Amino acid sequence: MKTTIANLRVKTVAAAISATMLLACSSASAVDFDVNGTKLTFGGYAKMMVIYDTDGTVSAPYNGDLYSVYSTPIDGTANADKTDLDMTARESRLFVKTATETEYGTLTSHIEGDFFADIDADGPTWSNSNGFRIRHAYMKLQNGKQSILAGQTWSNFMDFAGIMPSMDFSSDAGNPFVRQPQVRYQYDFAPGNYASVSLENPSLGFCNAGPAVFVNSGSSEDKLPDMVVKYFYGNKTFTVSPRAVLRRFEIDGQSAFGYGLALNTSVKFGAGHKAVLGMMYGDGIGRYAGLGFNAGAGLTTANDIETLKFKSIMGGVILALSDDVSWTVGAGYSKQDEEGYDIGALTAIANKTAFSWHSNLYWDITKQLQYAVGVMSGKVENMAGDEGDMTRFQTYIKYSF
Repeated sequence: MKTTIANLRVKTVAAAISATMLLACSSASAVDFDVNGTKLTFGGYAKMMVIYDTDGTVSAPYNGDLYSVYSTPIDGTANADKTDLDMTARESRLFVKTATETEYGTLTSHIEGDFFADIDADGPTWSNSNGFRIRHAYMKLQNGKQSILAGQTWSNFMDFAGIMPSMDFSSDAGNPFVRQPQVRYQYDFAPGNYASVSLENPSLGFCNAGPAVFVNSGSSEDKLPDMVVKYFYGNKTFTVSPRAVLRRFEIDGQSAFGYGLALNTSVKFGAGHKAVLGMMYGDGIGRYAGLGFNAGAGLTTANDIETLKFKSIMGGVILALSDDVSWTVGAGYSKQDEEGYDIGALTAIANKTAFSWHSNLYWDITKQLQYAVGVMSGKVENMAGDEGDMTRFQTYIKYSF
């Protein structure tokens, strides 16, 4: 539990961090030029993040530099009730984009990476080295109202117009988060109005993480791609996007189909404010439900394959306090059906419910320089009925170029 002294310590640390980080910025310049009829653009950003965990901390994924509410430590475990301060610049990223006019239409590409590869050869002892990884690597051909995309990027199951911004990659419970190789076809009915279908890389998901086994998954195989169908409509004040994913599981010679449904919407109001709402439901939705910690299918005690039910809701508001300052408040809740545990497919440590809330303040100091400070708190319950909670304070300075 937090005490008055602990709260004072948190405020003191946050204030010191904020003052230090505002001084820790250097300038950069974008690079944009043509080569033999191809436009090349180089860019990215440098980002310094400071993290302060209280009433618990996380050591994974990415050594705790990213906080997924699903990884909140259970009371009585090693990381519960700990306090931890961490500083990192590993989210800094680089990208290169190209655009070429061809007889078939406009051919574009996007390659982007950051330093979030979970490789820490020497750790924070002396050099804080982290591995470079691919985030996006795709090409897209646009011909009139039609386009085809091939490569790795965000899943077609995601809708960025109807979710809350976050301090890092993670957000509240109930947000889909998948980036993977795919082939996608899109038809644009009008600006801000399109339908798309994609075939995407299949995977059972992050269900067996070394000693942390969340589901009895047997020996799984991937034989068919996941299929995602999406519709998006947006105008100056309103967006809505229903999506569906169809998956096939192959476990120990048995097969089953799973599905997931999602609906996100946003509404702008007043002087630059915005409200968002998102809902998901599925039977086998699994890793599409958020950072892969939820299982899609498993084997029961009778050794039969069974898909697993999941539902969630999230929402929040983005308030424009001025032209360059915004304040966000949001929350999310998710529930994985305990029926999967009753029949033996899910283990006792599998997530049952998760709830989180956040509040962040963003200041665009210039068009390229942004400062932010915020707090996120999460609470979970596993299938055995054990609970856990923690709170993370974050602040960063980011220079985009």
